[in-house]
Amino acid sequence: MQVSNVAKNKLEVLFDRLREEGWYCGWAHYCCTTCAWMDVPDYFDPQYDDKGYLIREDKDGNPIEYKEVDLDKVLFNHSQDCQYDIHEEFMQSGLLEEGEDDFFEELEAAQWAEEDGEEGVMLEVAKKWGVESVLENQPEGLIKQGSFVCYTPDMQTESCFCFSGDKKGVKNLKAILPIIEEMGCTYNWNGKGDTRISIDWS
Repeated sequence: MQVSNVAKNKLEVLFDRLREEGWYCGWAHYCCTTCAWMDVPDYFDPQYDDKGYLIREDKDGNPIEYKEVDLDKVLFNHSQDCQYDIHEEFMQSGLLEEGEDDFFEELEAAQWAEEDGEEGVMLEVAKKWGVESVLENQPEGLIKQGSFVCYTPDMQTESCFCFSGDKKGVKNLKAILPIIEEMGCTYNWNGKGDTRISIDWS
């Protein structure tokens, strides 16, 4: 997921700058590192029809030429990097007195149901247990990714990011380290392809 704000923070300014260099940049790709790679699009700005198929021609029948994403020039995080911990919010609310384990068991089942496309299941469980206020009072602007609820880049100031760990990917990432600093961000990385880079935009 790409995030755009009227008043952009340093990370979004960095992302814009990297896109000028041909990089794909994303925020809150689905789930974990493995799943998140499946979220990387094949093309920049792809257009899909209502059945989910890539639109190959415009309305006049002319072929649409898409620019392919270079997988050695990608930088993105995933849901677990920016997750709003709803379980912790329920725990800290002080509203659950008895049957706590049963509640969380039902909540987990509701999360899986929403993962499969059902809507409002978690709220139904929360209402059953009288803790719906926790869901209703979540911070404004959170991103919903299946059962994951995530912060935006405006709500946090640091995250780890995935990139291609092969030789070319490492070389490309090293080449943009000066740009990261130029845009007012800092980073922590061992310079190898087996460790994700952490970027701070506070």
